Amino acid sequence: MATSDYDFLNSLNESQLKILLGEHVVSESPQRDERQSQRETMARKRAAERDLAIPIPKEPNRRRDCIADAELFCQTYFGDEFHEPFTSDRSDMLGSIIHAARYGGDQAIAGPRGEGKTAIAIKGAVYLMVSMISSFPVVVGKNQTKAGEELRDLREKLQQSDLLLADFPELCVPFRSIGAWSSRARMQTVMGEPTNVILSPHKLVFPTIDRWQLPANWPDDIEPASCGQVMFSLGIDGPIRGTRHRGKRPTLAIIDDIEDREAAESDPVIAKNEDILEKDIAGLGDGAERVARVMLCTTQNRKCIAYRYTDPKQKQSWKGKRYRKMITPPDRMDLVEQYIQMRVEREDEDPDARVAHQFWREHVPAIEAGSVVSNPQSYSKKIHSDGEPLEWSAVQAYYNRVADWGQESVATEIDNDPPEVVGPQGSGLTASLVMSRNSGLARNQVPANASTITAGIDLGKYECHWVIAAWWKGAGGCVIDYGVTEVHNTTPDTSDKASEQMIYNALLNWRDETMRTPIVDASGSERSIDAVFVDSGAYTDAAYEFVRQVGGAPFYATKGAGGYRPPKPNENIVVGNNLHASNLIAERLWLYNISADYWKRWVHERFLTPTFDEANMLRQGALSVYQPEGNKRHLSYSQHVVAEEWVSEFKQGKGEKCYWLVHNRNNHWLDATALAAAAASIHGINVMTNADTPTLSPGNAAEAKQKRQATRRRPQHGFKSRPGGWIQGARGRR
Repeated sequence: MATSDYDFLNSLNESQLKILLGEHVVSESPQRDERQSQRETMARKRAAERDLAIPIPKEPNRRRDCIADAELFCQTYFGDEFHEPFTSDRSDMLGSIIHAARYGGDQAIAGPRGEGKTAIAIKGAVYLMVSMISSFPVVVGKNQTKAGEELRDLREKLQQSDLLLADFPELCVPFRSIGAWSSRARMQTVMGEPTNVILSPHKLVFPTIDRWQLPANWPDDIEPASCGQVMFSLGIDGPIRGTRHRGKRPTLAIIDDIEDREAAESDPVIAKNEDILEKDIAGLGDGAERVARVMLCTTQNRKCIAYRYTDPKQKQSWKGKRYRKMITPPDRMDLVEQYIQMRVEREDEDPDARVAHQFWREHVPAIEAGSVVSNPQSYSKKIHSDGEPLEWSAVQAYYNRVADWGQESVATEIDNDPPEVVGPQGSGLTASLVMSRNSGLARNQVPANASTITAGIDLGKYECHWVIAAWWKGAGGCVIDYGVTEVHNTTPDTSDKASEQMIYNALLNWRDETMRTPIVDASGSERSIDAVFVDSGAYTDAAYEFVRQVGGAPFYATKGAGGYRPPKPNENIVVGNNLHASNLIAERLWLYNISADYWKRWVHERFLTPTFDEANMLRQGALSVYQPEGNKRHLSYSQHVVAEEWVSEFKQGKGEKCYWLVHNRNNHWLDATALAAAAASIHGINVMTNADTPTLSPGNAAEAKQKRQATRRRPQHGFKSRPGGWIQGARGRR
């Protein structure tokens, strides 16, 4: 290069040189400095807007109290869901969640449906997080969609609750500032540090805010509840394995009602869910540390996950518990059954069963006496158009469901006691089948071919249940009437011995009432009752004196026995079909001892037999009930008939065992029907024969001898005597 060239280049300034070399030159004018400053100012402003100022708690004492008491925490901050006092089962559910989080292990609890198990699971998890007991709970529900809905509801609560904002500002201020835009969480800061909040459909991450980022006057004894705790809400049908967040793994799994009806009935689904419980969920823990598991559920049958995991015999490590809504049923189940029948058989103009409702109101003290429910507040508080509450109490609400849903459904989902589906094998007789056995005859109408009419009455402290039935050749039968006779002036404090006089009076009243009720056959001819068996097992004195005072036949004192064995006949014993009559000389009457097992099974067999034959005639060997009026059904009677079931069960090494499986303690009409059937046998009613002659005549010589002895010597028990026999009295009135 020439010297002149060097001189030219050296003469150029820096800007001219850059232009010569093809570089862009930016002017360093005052205008450029202003724009740059504006950008930096706006950046600082936006950063300041994203940076949150956390106030101190407004009510620190309330916060301290709630952290010390999980139930108070739920009722204070989630009062819309926990506005009622905690019941024993709710307390146990919440306590089990906290215990598992603190100490590990597994716990399975079955509670009644509709008692807020999901609310306890979600809010219990929140309590664990804010109290720093568990930093990473996972709630597993029946499906992923439902799980997402629950987490969304919780997110809205954390953003909208003024109480939570006041007491836990380090949590709620960040949540509230995000609002509906989850993307805002990425840029959110406190004192320039990111909060790392995450709000996604299935994951909730609390803010990470250290104490130095909080106000200087933050209470020294209150630790900030903003440590980046994590909650996942998952479905049993979704991905569970490998659940983690930034290297953290779950510390607690809350399994919330994972079965619907279809899942509980499907063996493959049950097996799959159990595999998930024992492998996927059990393996969520950190390394060798097993994750604690709490299962909250409701049983649906005896093979479902809920039933098996709450059965200590099948899953001992889960320490299973089952809670019932109805802990102790009322003493007066007879009144309850009357109410249920009224509700079921409501008239068309009474769609809301308000007539039955008034019956409950009028009998509240008696109908609810002795009952204990797990949640006394579990009933509708709404007001009907008639100005009265829809339901008066939790007891009424429970039996409304029995009437509307059926006893089996309530036992399964409300009391967590589903009926047996395997094991003992019974006859298959159901209340629905008994209700369907309608003869087509009106009440107190006797079939034209009926040869015998009998009755049975089962004595009780408060009520006596009775049945009247007509019978024809070949053991065909029809219940033509049944009912209840009230025993007046007895209370729970009245002893059984003191009740005898009142029961005796009730028997006399029933006799008079029955005499006034005409029984007619198809031709309109009046008929008389041929034999009445009066149960003397529990109230012997009342039954014996009644039989003596009404003059013997057709009233007979009876006593049922299980494991019955007939004695050898002699002068004082007359043996019949699974019964025998013993002459009780000292008592001056004949006592009819019957095989209770045989005659109750006999009644069941008759109801299992189809009512009509091929010619549409009432079938021999079948038992039916008169045609009810209007919308009425024989609901209560049918439930009594199937309250007990004769079952057979085979056990390895022990062989087959047969016994009565008690489904319900109210079996009184079954007993009364069995008594009426046994009474028919003494007049020749037998399945295998068509005999018209009695097999055990109440008018035989032995009984005549007993009558003569009774005439010579009357007992002195203080009962008022009524002259004349029942047949004579009935004829005199007619």
